[in-house]
Amino acid sequence: MIPVMKSANWCANCAYWNGNRKIDGFFGRAEIENFNEKGTCANPRGYYAQMCPCNGQCPAFERHPAIKN
Repeated sequence: MIPVMKSANWCANCAYWNGNRKIDGFFGRAEIENFNEKGTCANPRGYYAQMCPCNGQCPAFERHPAIKN
């Protein structure tokens, strides 16, 4: 698993991203298998229902509550 920088406003750190990731509550970070991960967006103010890469960015980003910045 590859840790994602906590400070990155990437989809992998967003509460609404439905990609393959592990949220590590102990370290307060998201972890992905590889940088090719994609998932759908569930944020109605963002890219709703669209496939987004783990390192994608959008103006409606909301950090996952378990990820400490």
